Amino acid sequence: MPVFRGLLKVRVCEAVDLKPTPWALRHAGGKNSSSFLLDPYLTLNLDQTHLGQTCTKNRTNSPAWNHDFTAQMTGGRTLEISVFHDAPIGYDDFVANCTIQLEDILQNSSTHYQAWVDLEPEGKVYVIIDLSGTSAEASAANENEERVFRERIGPRRRQGAVRRRVHQVNGHKFMATYLRQPTYCSHCRDFIWGVLGKQGYQCQMCTCVVHKRCHEHIITKCAGMKKQEDTPEEVLPSCSLAE
Repeated sequence: MPVFRGLLKVRVCEAVDLKPTPWALRHAGGKNSSSFLLDPYLTLNLDQTHLGQTCTKNRTNSPAWNHDFTAQMTGGRTLEISVFHDAPIGYDDFVANCTIQLEDILQNSSTHYQAWVDLEPEGKVYVIIDLSGTSAEASAANENEERVFRERIGPRRRQGAVRRRVHQVNGHKFMATYLRQPTYCSHCRDFIWGVLGKQGYQCQMCTCVVHKRCHEHIITKCAGMKKQEDTPEEVLPSCSLAE
Protein backbone atom coordinates (compact mmCIF):
# COMPACT_ATOMS: atom_id res chain seq x y z
CA MET A 1 0.00 0.00 0.00
CA PRO A 2 1.53 3.36 -1.02
CA VAL A 3 2.22 5.74 1.87
CA PHE A 4 2.71 9.46 1.27
CA ARG A 5 4.97 11.79 3.23
CA GLY A 6 5.00 15.47 2.43
CA LEU A 7 2.75 18.46 1.87
CA LEU A 8 -0.95 18.01 1.22
CA LYS A 9 -2.91 20.83 -0.44
CA VAL A 10 -6.66 20.61 -0.85
CA ARG A 11 -8.88 23.24 -2.45
CA VAL A 12 -12.61 22.79 -1.94
CA CYS A 13 -14.17 24.79 -4.76
CA GLU A 14 -17.92 24.34 -4.56
CA ALA A 15 -20.80 21.97 -3.95
CA VAL A 16 -24.03 21.51 -5.88
CA ASP A 17 -27.42 19.86 -5.35
CA LEU A 18 -27.20 19.78 -1.56
CA LYS A 19 -30.38 18.81 0.25
CA PRO A 20 -31.29 18.70 3.94
CA THR A 21 -31.71 15.26 5.46
CA PRO A 22 -35.09 14.22 6.91
CA TRP A 23 -33.62 14.76 10.38
CA ALA A 24 -32.59 18.33 9.49
CA LEU A 25 -36.17 19.12 8.42
CA ARG A 26 -37.67 18.24 11.81
CA HIS A 27 -37.99 21.95 12.73
CA ALA A 28 -38.62 23.26 9.21
CA GLY A 29 -42.32 23.96 9.69
CA GLY A 30 -43.59 21.74 6.89
CA LYS A 31 -41.00 22.72 4.26
CA ASN A 32 -39.78 19.97 1.95
CA SER A 33 -36.18 19.34 0.95
CA SER A 34 -36.49 21.17 -2.38
CA SER A 35 -37.64 24.46 -0.82
CA PHE A 36 -35.39 24.45 2.26
CA LEU A 37 -32.28 26.61 1.90
CA LEU A 38 -29.23 25.53 3.85
CA ASP A 39 -26.51 27.55 5.57
CA PRO A 40 -23.75 25.08 4.66
CA TYR A 41 -20.14 24.83 5.73
CA LEU A 42 -17.64 22.05 5.04
CA THR A 43 -15.17 20.27 7.32
CA LEU A 44 -12.10 18.29 6.27
CA ASN A 45 -10.49 15.43 8.21
CA LEU A 46 -7.36 13.47 7.36
CA ASP A 47 -7.80 10.09 9.03
CA GLN A 48 -8.60 11.10 12.63
CA THR A 49 -7.04 14.57 12.38
CA HIS A 50 -9.28 17.60 11.88
CA LEU A 51 -7.73 19.94 9.30
CA GLY A 52 -10.29 22.72 9.52
CA GLN A 53 -13.52 24.03 8.06
CA THR A 54 -14.78 26.60 5.59
CA CYS A 55 -16.89 29.63 6.35
CA THR A 56 -20.68 29.34 6.27
CA LYS A 57 -22.50 30.31 3.08
CA ASN A 58 -25.96 31.61 3.90
CA ARG A 59 -29.18 30.40 2.28
CA THR A 60 -27.83 28.35 -0.60
CA ASN A 61 -27.80 24.70 -1.64
CA SER A 62 -24.98 25.30 -4.14
CA PRO A 63 -22.26 27.03 -2.10
CA ALA A 64 -18.93 28.21 -3.54
CA TRP A 65 -16.20 28.20 -0.90
CA ASN A 66 -12.88 28.17 -2.82
CA HIS A 67 -11.20 27.34 0.47
CA ASP A 68 -7.63 26.02 0.77
CA PHE A 69 -6.45 23.48 3.34
CA THR A 70 -2.75 22.69 3.84
CA ALA A 71 -1.12 20.08 6.07
CA GLN A 72 2.29 18.46 6.42
CA MET A 73 1.56 14.76 6.69
CA THR A 74 3.23 11.42 7.31
CA GLY A 75 1.38 8.29 6.28
CA GLY A 76 -2.10 9.75 5.84
CA ARG A 77 -4.63 7.52 4.08
CA THR A 78 -8.18 8.89 3.97
CA LEU A 79 -9.67 12.34 3.44
CA GLU A 80 -13.17 12.77 4.83
CA ILE A 81 -15.28 15.67 3.59
CA SER A 82 -18.43 16.50 5.55
CA VAL A 83 -21.02 19.22 4.96
CA PHE A 84 -23.10 20.60 7.83
CA HIS A 85 -25.97 23.07 8.11
CA ASP A 86 -25.17 25.92 10.50
CA ALA A 87 -28.21 25.56 12.74
CA PRO A 88 -29.22 28.61 14.81
CA ILE A 89 -30.11 26.46 17.84
CA GLY A 90 -28.46 23.31 19.14
CA TYR A 91 -26.06 21.09 17.24
CA ASP A 92 -25.40 21.76 13.56
CA ASP A 93 -27.19 19.34 11.24
CA PHE A 94 -25.38 16.82 9.06
CA VAL A 95 -26.02 17.32 5.32
CA ALA A 96 -23.72 14.97 3.38
CA ASN A 97 -20.22 13.52 3.29
CA CYS A 98 -17.73 11.48 1.28
CA THR A 99 -14.27 9.94 1.59
CA ILE A 100 -11.30 10.05 -0.78
CA GLN A 101 -8.56 7.42 -0.51
CA LEU A 102 -5.10 8.91 -1.10
CA GLU A 103 -3.97 5.40 -2.03
CA ASP A 104 -6.14 5.56 -5.16
CA ILE A 105 -4.36 8.74 -6.28
CA LEU A 106 -0.87 7.41 -5.56
CA GLN A 107 -1.48 4.05 -7.26
CA ASN A 108 -2.04 5.92 -10.51
CA SER A 109 1.47 7.43 -10.15
CA SER A 110 -0.13 10.82 -9.76
CA THR A 111 0.24 13.64 -7.26
CA HIS A 112 -2.62 15.73 -8.67
CA TYR A 113 -6.34 15.03 -8.54
CA GLN A 114 -9.34 17.16 -9.42
CA ALA A 115 -12.90 16.00 -9.90
CA TRP A 116 -16.52 16.20 -8.89
CA VAL A 117 -16.97 13.77 -6.01
CA ASP A 118 -20.37 12.33 -5.13
CA LEU A 119 -21.66 13.11 -1.66
CA GLU A 120 -23.94 10.85 0.34
CA PRO A 121 -26.91 11.08 0.47
CA GLU A 122 -27.21 13.99 -2.00
CA GLY A 123 -25.01 16.43 -3.86
CA LYS A 124 -21.51 16.70 -5.29
CA VAL A 125 -18.39 18.61 -4.30
CA TYR A 126 -15.54 19.74 -6.56
CA VAL A 127 -12.09 19.30 -5.05
CA ILE A 128 -8.50 19.78 -6.18
CA ILE A 129 -5.78 17.81 -4.40
CA ASP A 130 -2.02 18.24 -4.80
CA LEU A 131 0.61 16.10 -3.07
CA SER A 132 4.18 17.40 -2.82
CA GLY A 133 6.59 14.88 -1.33
CA THR A 134 7.50 11.22 -1.60
CA SER A 135 5.53 7.99 -1.61
CA ALA A 136 6.64 4.41 -1.06
CA GLU A 137 5.17 1.03 -0.26
CA ALA A 138 4.43 0.72 3.44
CA SER A 139 6.52 -1.81 5.34
CA ALA A 140 5.17 -3.90 8.20
CA ALA A 141 6.76 -1.47 10.63
CA ASN A 142 5.21 1.50 8.87
CA GLU A 143 1.74 -0.05 9.10
CA ASN A 144 1.90 0.34 12.88
CA GLU A 145 3.71 3.66 12.83
CA GLU A 146 1.86 6.54 14.44
CA ARG A 147 0.78 9.06 11.82
CA VAL A 148 1.82 12.63 12.51
CA PHE A 149 0.24 15.76 11.07
CA ARG A 150 1.47 19.31 11.49
CA GLU A 151 -1.46 21.49 10.63
CA ARG A 152 -0.91 24.72 8.71
CA ILE A 153 -4.29 26.35 8.61
CA GLY A 154 -5.66 29.77 9.45
CA PRO A 155 -8.06 30.66 12.26
CA ARG A 156 -11.21 28.58 12.17
CA ARG A 157 -14.69 29.95 12.67
CA ARG A 158 -16.52 28.87 15.82
CA GLN A 159 -13.46 27.56 17.63
CA GLY A 160 -15.60 26.71 20.63
CA ALA A 161 -18.07 24.57 18.70
CA VAL A 162 -18.10 20.83 19.40
CA ARG A 163 -17.18 18.77 16.34
CA ARG A 164 -19.47 15.81 15.82
CA ARG A 165 -18.08 12.70 14.21
CA VAL A 166 -20.00 10.80 11.52
CA HIS A 167 -19.90 7.01 11.98
CA GLN A 168 -20.62 5.19 8.70
CA VAL A 169 -22.02 1.65 8.74
CA ASN A 170 -23.87 0.05 5.78
CA GLY A 171 -24.77 3.45 4.38
CA HIS A 172 -26.02 4.78 7.72
CA LYS A 173 -24.58 8.11 8.90
CA PHE A 174 -24.68 7.75 12.68
CA MET A 175 -24.03 10.71 14.96
CA ALA A 176 -24.18 10.91 18.73
CA THR A 177 -27.55 12.40 19.65
CA TYR A 178 -29.49 13.60 22.68
CA LEU A 179 -32.87 11.83 22.72
CA ARG A 180 -35.78 13.91 23.98
CA GLN A 181 -38.22 11.03 24.39
CA PRO A 182 -38.08 7.34 25.42
CA THR A 183 -36.40 5.41 22.60
CA TYR A 184 -35.59 1.77 21.91
CA CYS A 185 -32.54 0.53 20.01
CA SER A 186 -33.27 -0.56 16.43
CA HIS A 187 -30.66 -3.32 16.73
CA CYS A 188 -31.02 -5.00 20.14
CA ARG A 189 -34.52 -3.63 20.93
CA ASP A 190 -33.42 -2.65 24.45
CA PHE A 191 -34.24 0.74 25.94
CA ILE A 192 -31.60 3.43 25.41
CA TRP A 193 -30.81 4.76 28.86
CA GLY A 194 -29.36 8.15 29.69
CA VAL A 195 -30.31 11.42 31.32
CA LEU A 196 -27.63 13.92 30.37
CA GLY A 197 -25.50 14.25 27.27
CA LYS A 198 -25.73 12.14 24.12
CA GLN A 199 -27.41 8.81 24.85
CA GLY A 200 -27.59 7.14 21.44
CA TYR A 201 -26.47 7.16 17.82
CA GLN A 202 -29.00 8.33 15.23
CA CYS A 203 -28.70 7.95 11.46
CA GLN A 204 -29.07 11.38 9.86
CA MET A 205 -30.62 9.88 6.72
CA CYS A 206 -33.18 7.31 7.88
CA THR A 207 -33.45 8.34 11.59
CA CYS A 208 -32.57 4.81 12.80
CA VAL A 209 -31.52 5.02 16.48
CA VAL A 210 -29.17 2.57 18.22
CA HIS A 211 -26.95 2.25 21.27
CA LYS A 212 -23.36 3.39 20.81
CA ARG A 213 -22.31 -0.22 21.43
CA CYS A 214 -24.70 -1.47 18.72
CA HIS A 215 -24.01 0.85 15.79
CA GLU A 216 -21.17 -1.26 14.35
CA HIS A 217 -23.41 -4.35 14.33
CA ILE A 218 -26.19 -2.93 12.15
CA ILE A 219 -26.63 -5.24 9.13
CA THR A 220 -29.58 -3.54 7.39
CA LYS A 221 -28.81 -1.07 4.63
CA CYS A 222 -29.80 2.55 5.18
CA ALA A 223 -33.05 3.36 3.40
CA GLY A 224 -31.75 6.86 2.66
CA MET A 225 -28.73 5.75 0.61
CA LYS A 226 -28.28 7.33 -2.80
CA LYS A 227 -29.15 4.94 -5.61
CA GLN A 228 -26.23 4.32 -7.97
CA GLU A 229 -26.95 5.54 -11.47
CA ASP A 230 -25.07 6.81 -14.47
CA THR A 231 -24.77 10.57 -14.67
CA PRO A 232 -23.65 12.75 -17.58
CA GLU A 233 -20.17 14.23 -17.56
CA GLU A 234 -20.01 17.40 -15.50
CA VAL A 235 -18.58 20.74 -16.57
CA LEU A 236 -15.54 21.58 -14.46
CA PRO A 237 -15.75 24.76 -12.37
CA SER A 238 -13.37 27.59 -13.13
CA CYS A 239 -11.10 27.38 -10.10
CA SER A 240 -7.54 26.23 -9.59
CA LEU A 241 -5.25 25.47 -6.71
CA ALA A 242 -3.42 28.53 -5.44
CA GLU A 243 0.33 28.37 -5.76
